[in-house]
Amino acid sequence: MLAALRRDAGAAGAQRVAAERVTDWDAVARFATGHAVEWWVVRALPGDGAASVVRAALNDAVRAVALSGMAGARQLTVLCEVLDDAGVRAVAYKGPALSADVHGDLGARRFADLDLLIAEVDRPRALAALRAVGYASPSGYTEREERLYSRWEGVAQLSRGNDWPVELHWRCQAPRYGGPQDPAAVVARARPCALGGGAVLVPSPEDLGVLLALHGVKHVWKSLLWLADFVAAVSRPGFDWPLFAARADEWNVRRAVHYALLVAHELTALDMPPALLAAARADAHATCLARAVPMQLSREPGAPDLWKESTPRYDLQWLEGTWARARYLALAAALPTPQERKVAPLPDALLPLAYPVRALRLMGRAFRRRA
Repeated sequence: MLAALRRDAGAAGAQRVAAERVTDWDAVARFATGHAVEWWVVRALPGDGAASVVRAALNDAVRAVALSGMAGARQLTVLCEVLDDAGVRAVAYKGPALSADVHGDLGARRFADLDLLIAEVDRPRALAALRAVGYASPSGYTEREERLYSRWEGVAQLSRGNDWPVELHWRCQAPRYGGPQDPAAVVARARPCALGGGAVLVPSPEDLGVLLALHGVKHVWKSLLWLADFVAAVSRPGFDWPLFAARADEWNVRRAVHYALLVAHELTALDMPPALLAAARADAHATCLARAVPMQLSREPGAPDLWKESTPRYDLQWLEGTWARARYLALAAALPTPQERKVAPLPDALLPLAYPVRALRLMGRAFRRRA
């Protein structure tokens, strides 16, 4: 599987050698499906040796993803037209747009929803436009609840009938992580990409590279699909490595990007400028984190425990600097989440009480751990 993800000059040779060593192609198919990388593996299968039933199963999976991708692409182009009519510039992120933009094939990657990035100032207009065509919160939020529980995460989840769910983002990531918040600059730099007989806006290559690095890092690289996306995105011809590094510095996410680069270099032999690789290797925290990922993916005995995604124990390892860690702890402790709504459903008039409910819930959890 790892050889199939490679995009460097030695990829073809590495795939041939790796295929010759395989003794259980059923296991390859299972792993590929588990990590949602069937498209990469089926393209790297040898002309002979792989069982025909395995090849057929992987091809069927890719075709099913392509059919989903076509439906998602059509919905995505309509969504962008609705928002454009409302005066909102929207950028398609991940999902079928990423398949088309980076991989050139709607069968490349599975997706569970359609993600759109907008400038924070456009949030009210965008939500109003989508609600006007039938989208609504699947959680049954009132308008005030939606503002409270989604404003800090910067994303609204919307659904409509049997359509793909939609995530409307007006932050690049939650405030506790720092880095890029308002996507206005990302949206302004976006460029068109042909999709489903139409066109949508997608992030610039360098912006997308940083965003995909952050996505994989925040989710502890649990799926090789996220690694495949990142490797393919930064391996495209003409990719501007100095601009990519400058963007990481500008967004204050240099350690996260170092971590992503080291994982990609270790697992897929990603080519990058020597100076950038040296800088990543000089980051002791990033090196330690990256070393643990392949051991965890292979479930190697004694693999270092990185802990779970979206937990302080993990996040504080890749956030860089005392201020970034202090901000993370303060915001993670103070800002209400949908969990508070589950614990203590409040009428709209009492929604400010969600802040003390959050504090009490965290205190209770801490005391239970001590006990």
